[in-house]
Amino acid sequence: MPSRTANRAPRAFLRPFRGWRSTVPAILMLVALLAAAATRADETPAPLAGSGPYNLTLFHTNDTHSAFLPRTADWSKDGRSAGGILALARYLELERRTAGANLLVDAGDFMTGNPVCNLKEDGVPGVAVARMLNAIGYDVGLVGNHEFDIGLPDLQKLAKKFTYPLLAADIVDADGKPVFQAEPEVLEKGGVRIGVMGVSCGGMTEVVAPSRFAGLSMAAQLPILRRQAAELDPQTDLLVVLSHNGVDGDRALADSLAGSGIDVIVGGHSHTRLKEPELRGGILIVQAGGAMTNLGRLDLRVANDRVEGYTGQLVTLWADSLATSGPLFDLVQGYADQVQKQYGRKLGELAGDLKRGRGETTLGDWLADVIREEAGADVAVLNSGGIRRDLPAGPLTALLVHEVLPFANTLVTVKMTGVEVQQMADCNARGQAGGDHGILQVSGISYLLVRGEGDTPARAGDVTVGGKPLDPAGSYVVAMPDFVAMMAPVYLGRDIPPFTDLGRELSKVVCDAVEKAGTVQVPALGRLR
Repeated sequence: MPSRTANRAPRAFLRPFRGWRSTVPAILMLVALLAAAATRADETPAPLAGSGPYNLTLFHTNDTHSAFLPRTADWSKDGRSAGGILALARYLELERRTAGANLLVDAGDFMTGNPVCNLKEDGVPGVAVARMLNAIGYDVGLVGNHEFDIGLPDLQKLAKKFTYPLLAADIVDADGKPVFQAEPEVLEKGGVRIGVMGVSCGGMTEVVAPSRFAGLSMAAQLPILRRQAAELDPQTDLLVVLSHNGVDGDRALADSLAGSGIDVIVGGHSHTRLKEPELRGGILIVQAGGAMTNLGRLDLRVANDRVEGYTGQLVTLWADSLATSGPLFDLVQGYADQVQKQYGRKLGELAGDLKRGRGETTLGDWLADVIREEAGADVAVLNSGGIRRDLPAGPLTALLVHEVLPFANTLVTVKMTGVEVQQMADCNARGQAGGDHGILQVSGISYLLVRGEGDTPARAGDVTVGGKPLDPAGSYVVAMPDFVAMMAPVYLGRDIPPFTDLGRELSKVVCDAVEKAGTVQVPALGRLR
């Protein structure tokens, strides 16, 4: 494994600049920095793709989601497998043969996807993921939103298990102090000095349950990045930002940070497969999809404190000709055996394919039916974004169920009046019509989507519960994941309601339902018309 210490610039490298800054009046420094930024913004020509030779290669991943084993490539017509730790290691070895000086970074969300991240060592979940990523030899990583699925106390313990730094300058506590490493990393590779900054998910509070983010908040990213870039730019040749904002957020960042000295944004969160880098405001944006099926490669010619040439691509991590021996193979196989032992048992059969999506889906209908029956509720709702894979017809295992529902969400019930149920249905109809986020999958309730005209919002019409018209004065029990209840302003169109936690994880509820049914049938669509 490459030595992290050998590849990083010593801290003493930063001291001359800090000492110099203390001897120069602040106003002169500010003028110099502004002048440098203006020169870069106005005079630096746009880099030409493909113009080599290159003196630095940036390898990058994002949203790997503990996908440590190969899986069938659903985009491949010949049924090949792709992805996993061994494939990543293999292609890094191959690509580095033509790379020269290089570094490897990750833009967050290494947790949640495969139950390997639930395995505990020393009482800490996710250590298996840390050990495998450590073995790959990353230089710098980032904290994403799904790292909080295990809760802040365990995440802070897990972060200490990594042999490389996990950045997140914008996640702060009640006193405004960073919870994870906020200081940029400065590395030297082949004589090129690289400053790496990190900001997490700007919309964190919209995608992480408040109970898992209690006492924390998100600091504004732009001031942080501008300040860090101004401090780093005079001492480095290249500035890289790791971001978990999604590709649209990264585009907005690049537009706002034009002329700041930042050269590259390595993104995550949106799982976007950018086959080629995007150039916005003189800043390159890259992202490599997700689930550890692609390795991003960005070749750079860095000279005169700027990128003078670049080319970028995604390398598919085909799982052919992988190692069948060695320390990394033994590590991966050992965790695969543990996962198989705990989650590989067959629960039942699936009579047909169950598909997920942003609208009403067969998989969503079935899952909502399961949690409604378990809770004995009148209605059940389930966020589409919590459903993480399709289910093929055939044997159903606990592993497949956990891959569908990888989050540790529990089942809760909320008592609602008929008016509040209508309010929830209207909120879902607006989401369905606007397409801004996946809708709630439903059970026990049906409605007609009435699209608004002009500025009139969409609404739910002809709402029925249990086949009967909704009674505005009635009382109903609605089952849902705790995440939906705690994100009520987004999904239910209201403040967080009082709820009763039934103390059962959704994945366990579904596993029990499969065993009870034996064979799972595909439900008919038509609840949301």
